[in-house]
Amino acid sequence: MSGSESTAELEAAVQRHLESLTPEQRDALRAYAADYVARRSRVVVDDKSTSLKRFARRVAEKKKLFESGAMEETVRMMPRWQLQQGIPARELRQGAYKQQLRDHEEAELELDRFGQGVVTSRTTGLGSLLGSRRRDFAWGIYARTDDAERVMREAWAGRDQRQAVASEDLYLDIVRYCHQMELTLIALTSRPLPLAATRQQLAGNLEASMQRLSGEAELAPQAKADLQQFVSMFDDKRVAQAGWMDGAGNVREGTHFLFSATPEGHLVAEAITPGRLKERKTSRICVNQSPLVTASVFDVFLGPQPLDERGKQDVGHGMVWAANGFRFRPWEMRPGQYIAEMGPDGRPAFPKPDPQQEECMSLPLRPSVFQLLDEGTRPLRRMLLDGIHAAGDAS
Repeated sequence: MSGSESTAELEAAVQRHLESLTPEQRDALRAYAADYVARRSRVVVDDKSTSLKRFARRVAEKKKLFESGAMEETVRMMPRWQLQQGIPARELRQGAYKQQLRDHEEAELELDRFGQGVVTSRTTGLGSLLGSRRRDFAWGIYARTDDAERVMREAWAGRDQRQAVASEDLYLDIVRYCHQMELTLIALTSRPLPLAATRQQLAGNLEASMQRLSGEAELAPQAKADLQQFVSMFDDKRVAQAGWMDGAGNVREGTHFLFSATPEGHLVAEAITPGRLKERKTSRICVNQSPLVTASVFDVFLGPQPLDERGKQDVGHGMVWAANGFRFRPWEMRPGQYIAEMGPDGRPAFPKPDPQQEECMSLPLRPSVFQLLDEGTRPLRRMLLDGIHAAGDAS
């Protein structure tokens, strides 16, 4: 018998033996063979010879350490300021009452504040005789600036700012296009407010706004039903478990209310409980599906009879600002648009345009520009001037 024939017979015998083994026996045989090869094989690691089995064991131990986080940098390995830079702002200062965002985190926000105001009411007792008022809640209007420019540019870009802000058509357009720019109303209570009285006043204001927007002396049955359904969402028993009411039926001081318009014209109403950041909870009150009710909520603040006239005009300034292509953050300003500042002589001063920038810019100059003026009660007030050339002649 030749050597090749004996080898073939041996392989056939081994194959028959392997086929006769159970699956468990085959797995054990494979493990033994792999272990034998790993112990016999040699590798060079860091200029040192070691077995493949020992090297595989070291790799597994290192991998386990990495997965456990033992090799990551800790407070002992990096400066404190560098460590805090890697922590999101929402996880910092959890014991504070107000969240502070970094510049790059603020730049990631999708909505900009177009204006703000304060709603007050008459005081009781001796203060009412003196005409004093107390602060009920602060409010602000937010929206997507790019969308606001898109829907407001054609009608309001380039117009005199004072005339635009004084026109009721401006605010009617804001309410009309609220669903196209995600218009959002945020209210922050400044004192405990009785929910029952506030709900009754809200119903009256909404009904008047709905009648004005619909042009009807009396609301249709469906509109009345939509209004009643929306107001009933603020019933004491329904919202008692949300955490923003006290035992006396008052809305707690520091409660946030958010009303956001959706692309379908619906209105999402939410509330955030007061307190420290780590204690706050957000709850959804309702989702109103009536476009007329949605528009009336914003019309209460921006209509002909607003709750706060000065706040309404502040929103108007912001809308005209955005309609002319300006942005609220300095790093978002566009080429060819300049903000005038008050010079030493009390006159508006414009920065000298860069000739190279003027040659390469694709956006033409607007016929109107804005100036930032200081006031005692308002650090920044937006004012529309006649134009760059007119202001340049005046200076």
